[in-house]
Amino acid sequence: MTEQEHNAHVSPADAPYVAKVGGTVIARSDRAVILQEVSPRKTYPPVIYFPLEDVEQRHLLASDHHSFCPIKGDAGYYSLRTGGETLENAVWFYPDPLPMVAGVKGHVAFYPDRVTVEKV
Repeated sequence: MTEQEHNAHVSPADAPYVAKVGGTVIARSDRAVILQEVSPRKTYPPVIYFPLEDVEQRHLLASDHHSFCPIKGDAGYYSLRTGGETLENAVWFYPDPLPMVAGVKGHVAFYPDRVTVEKV
């Protein structure tokens, strides 16, 4: 698949965003970015990426899990700890993203089925 067939772009978010697990705020930022990915077969939902420094570090647990995306590159993961609950690999990031999505470097995203991300 070529870049013309499957691509992505990163742009500044149009508003501040917050990420929560239950009532616990995990991240809050007015510097988030939005990644939009499109392929010939599918337009993916936009993903909000938070600057790592806008995430409550006490909730992040390093993970050994890794994955690869041909558009974004190698991904690393964190698990989230809130209260007595641990959400395994609920957070991902690209330490050295590919050029097309270089704007997500230093940012993290959250799986929407585990973390609520919304405009504030």
